Amino acid sequence: MPSFRYKAIDGDGKLIKGTVVAFNEADLDSRLNRDGLTLIKGKQLKSDVLPWAFVGGKVKPRILMEFYHRLSQTLELGLPLVPALDENAQSLPSRPLKKNIGEVRAAIEGGDTLSESMSRFPKVFHKLDLGMIRLGEQAGILPKCLRHMADFIEWKEETKSTVKRTAIYPSFVIIVIVAVIGVWAGYVLPQMAVMLTDMGVSLPEITRTVLEASSFITTNWPWIIVGAIALGLSFYVFQKTKKGGILLHKYLIKAPLVGMVAGNIALARLSHNFAAMYNAGMSLNTTFETLTDNALGNRYLEDRLSVALQEIQGGSSIADGLKNAGGFPSLLLGAIRNGELTGTLNESLNRLGDYYDGEVKRTVQIMINALEPITILLLGGVFGLIVLSIMLPLYDVAGTIGQAY
Repeated sequence: MPSFRYKAIDGDGKLIKGTVVAFNEADLDSRLNRDGLTLIKGKQLKSDVLPWAFVGGKVKPRILMEFYHRLSQTLELGLPLVPALDENAQSLPSRPLKKNIGEVRAAIEGGDTLSESMSRFPKVFHKLDLGMIRLGEQAGILPKCLRHMADFIEWKEETKSTVKRTAIYPSFVIIVIVAVIGVWAGYVLPQMAVMLTDMGVSLPEITRTVLEASSFITTNWPWIIVGAIALGLSFYVFQKTKKGGILLHKYLIKAPLVGMVAGNIALARLSHNFAAMYNAGMSLNTTFETLTDNALGNRYLEDRLSVALQEIQGGSSIADGLKNAGGFPSLLLGAIRNGELTGTLNESLNRLGDYYDGEVKRTVQIMINALEPITILLLGGVFGLIVLSIMLPLYDVAGTIGQAY
């Protein structure tokens, strides 16, 4: 949608200049009239293709978090959606996000919903964001969902920052040890091997293995890099497919530590969002269909929810449907069954959400604390292997010289 630079006057006769997104000049005049302005002159701006190609329209997560947070506040105060978007767009420091919000505003005025309008900008508003916003629109809890998204982005950024700070020391250790291993295995050990072979010393098995590995890497490093890139691209394409994404997320939640974090995040979203929609009076069909539309961030569990919905439509209870679908922990199944029997499903789901939120924080801290010693142990083992491959032949030479004298 094009942007227009305009000159207009307000009710007091004051000259106003600005930029607005509109379909055409007639639409521009209509938009300004609604704001109490009279258009004097409007000019369509040229599309700034080259600068946008470089920046890619990306928005920093913390700016997006602030936008969600402010929008939720203004909506809770009772401000309509379009004025709320205008109000928040004015104070944003991100030019790409301002431009996107302007086009979102225009699409909403054209009859689209907020989630439909935002879906035009997948690089800014991700699938999970759109799923949460769609959920909020359908359940009538849009401010709450926006606030939840802001809190989630803030938590994610804080976790990233903590992991980065924690990873500084292990990263430094990795770089140093890899450099030392590279020098010893790539230069020192081959030179020693030649010298020892000339002396008639038989190299130990461990030394020959390290030398063969070093020779293979040195000779074939271009093909190794090409193979790694090809493997990475193949994996990327595979996980983009429906079956590939489901399979990847299935085994992701089974991985140690990382899987616990990913699984608990998905279960926390399931519990909180299910509770919100159940409390809003949404039907089970609509609830499950919304939850399976990128609302959990885990395609395997979303697929299991689709199977559970079929079971429930066949006459099963919610707990039995989830149990028959598989993939859900017994704690969640037990809480939901208890909530169904006692008529307190909303409270049970909220308690589950709080529990899984706490589990996510606890597991992340465990993962961070385990990162440093695991890294040091792994690299220390490799370094010890290299040192052993060097010391053993030297020990044999020293023993041979001692016997000679």
